[in-house]
Amino acid sequence: MNFAPRRWIPLLWLLAVLASGWIAWTTPVVADLTLFAPRADPAAELLLEQLRSGPTTRLILLGLDGGSEADRAAASRRLAERLRPDPAFARVVNGAETLPDADLQALLAQRYWLSPAVAPERFTAGGLRAALQQRLAELQSPLGVFQKRWLAEDPTGELLSLLRLLQGGLREPAKRLGVWFSPDGARALLLVETRASGYDLKAQRAVVAAIRQAFAGAGAATGVSLTLSGPGVLATLSEDRVRAQAEWLSGLSLAAVALLLLAVYGSARTLWLGALPMLSALLAGAAAVGLLFGQLYLITLAFSVTLLGETLDYPTYLFSHRRAGETVEETLRQLWPTLRLCAATTALGCLAMLDSGFPGLGQLGVFTVAGVIAAMATTRWLLPVLVPPHWRPPRPTVVGDWADKLLRPRPRLALAFGGLGVLLLIGLLAKAPPLWENDLAALSPVPRELLRVDQALRGALGAPEVGHLIAITAPDAETALRASESVGAYLERQRQAGMLAGYDGAMRYLPSLATQRQRQAALPEAETLAANLDIALEGLPFKPGLFAPFLDAIAAARAASPLRLEEVGESVLGVRVRSLLSVGARGWTALLPLSGVRDARALAAGLPQPDNARAYYLDLRAETNRLVAEFRAAALWRLAWGSALIVAVVGWGLRAWRPAVAALLPVLLALLFTVATLLALGERLSLFHLVSLLLVLGIGVDYGLFFSRPAADADLRRRTLHALMVCCASALIVFAMLSTSALPALRAIGLTVSLGAAASFIAALIVARPLLNRLD
Repeated sequence: MNFAPRRWIPLLWLLAVLASGWIAWTTPVVADLTLFAPRADPAAELLLEQLRSGPTTRLILLGLDGGSEADRAAASRRLAERLRPDPAFARVVNGAETLPDADLQALLAQRYWLSPAVAPERFTAGGLRAALQQRLAELQSPLGVFQKRWLAEDPTGELLSLLRLLQGGLREPAKRLGVWFSPDGARALLLVETRASGYDLKAQRAVVAAIRQAFAGAGAATGVSLTLSGPGVLATLSEDRVRAQAEWLSGLSLAAVALLLLAVYGSARTLWLGALPMLSALLAGAAAVGLLFGQLYLITLAFSVTLLGETLDYPTYLFSHRRAGETVEETLRQLWPTLRLCAATTALGCLAMLDSGFPGLGQLGVFTVAGVIAAMATTRWLLPVLVPPHWRPPRPTVVGDWADKLLRPRPRLALAFGGLGVLLLIGLLAKAPPLWENDLAALSPVPRELLRVDQALRGALGAPEVGHLIAITAPDAETALRASESVGAYLERQRQAGMLAGYDGAMRYLPSLATQRQRQAALPEAETLAANLDIALEGLPFKPGLFAPFLDAIAAARAASPLRLEEVGESVLGVRVRSLLSVGARGWTALLPLSGVRDARALAAGLPQPDNARAYYLDLRAETNRLVAEFRAAALWRLAWGSALIVAVVGWGLRAWRPAVAALLPVLLALLFTVATLLALGERLSLFHLVSLLLVLGIGVDYGLFFSRPAADADLRRRTLHALMVCCASALIVFAMLSTSALPALRAIGLTVSLGAAASFIAALIVARPLLNRLD
């Protein structure tokens, strides 16, 4: 390469880095599980849509502990009063029936269409007398002020029924001193619904801060403490824990690797030279995904960074192989066939992941292929331009005679190592231990104590469970509401049979037009109602003519048109309905959250299928387990294709099958030993283990190729051993630290790669060269 083209290489690299950086910076990073779900699976799409933005994700559960019962009740009222004006909250309820006057007036006007208690017998003489006697009793209770205001217009109590329905939504908790309490009275309860999705972490973080700030004033000098839970609260906590652990461990491991490189090579230049391929890989991978997909999934980024750990080894091979009397370009030219083959095997192995059916796998493949190519190109063509032609690390690579003893072929040891691998395989097949971990809850970063608190608050409040939901798809809103009523009737029968504690749905707050007309038809004519009311009032202490507004309201309701979805506006009723009934790409979707489900399988088996609609029972745990299993099966199938491509490219690159076997057999043994060790430690393999094994595969192939490549002299073999020892040590430092994490996902990645890197080095050292000599 002459001087003129070399001069332009840094400028071209800088322009490529700036362009890739701009694309990566402008590409949105999303936490969207649908990227890892199979396309054309309506149940999976519905489930993941609800996990992302469903009504149950918007609920925040509040508990007030400590102080006296009166202190907790007073703090509950003050906290609710402080939160209700905040536009971030769709509703704040604590059992105290308070609504804005405009909402009360709207509900009063619409009560005869919306109240589930409206029926012909309610307006007979007997029904009216029972209602009037109930109002008399309530006038002497804490409800007296409320009932006195609305008594003349609503003697049957439809407004109070609607308020109770809106307050709870499922099963109303116990009350003490006018607000909700846990059954034992030890904790006051509140339920908050946010307008933002529970997984809009920025919005949820602001909401949690607003709640804590409001409580600081509401609970001052009472001895009452605040407990928060719910999907949004737990999601922000998870993000904080993952970020804190990742930043701490990453900083510590990078410092340790930097110290290792300084100790081995004695030069700070090796640090920034070694960082350039990794930087190129990250930016090129993110830019490629941004251009092809338009967004980058957060877990794809995390997994791909793990896979690209292999790119840190490329400059290390160069540093350890530098010899006096040889230019940097000449060293790279000697290493190039093996380095090129290392990059090609990793890239081709990931090409098998490119599949439009699983966008998450496709992103993982694109990121890794682009990143590996960029890292290899940076090592091959940029690094030689940035250093003088005869540059070497200040501390020359010196490996003593012990290296020759370590590298001496030991056929019997290699045979014993291979035989042990075969015995391990036979043992695993015979014992068949539990292999896969499908339950994502086992990988949750949320402490179990907080999950128990969430369950306690959810049970006391009767709040819907995140894990159980019925979704109904329909071509229009009216069909969705009618289908919801049909399914709701089934759920009511099951509730009475003890199969579940409660359910919710938009049809509870906005019945279908058919149901509203049916209730309208139950309203009696004016003459009949007046006669029945006169009979009901006999002997009761109500003033004559008091209920004239009631007679007028019935007459107006008989003549009015039913309430339609587009008319509910931004009222409390409208917010509740729209949170459970929405329109999307598949048409209209009605949601029925469930609570206290005792037998999900039996409940799903009997679920009716309404006309012109489709009902799906979504069990979060079962469905996510199914999605994980399908994703893993797809990943394994593509890994099989990728492995076949790796075998083909290694055979083609080495031009003979014997050295190909010598290079690839060690990685097979290393993977077998890694999996066996993980299972012996009681691990069940999750997606994090699987993607980590991809990195082990790349590392093992690289080690096998370098250990099995022909070396012209003993010095070159020693330098190869030195390079591989540094690569293995750096991998062990980084991933052994990750394996100490308290977070299951980080621990799985760290444990798998640290075990795999050690097994790959030992297997390649023991097996590669003896096998090559034997085959030759």
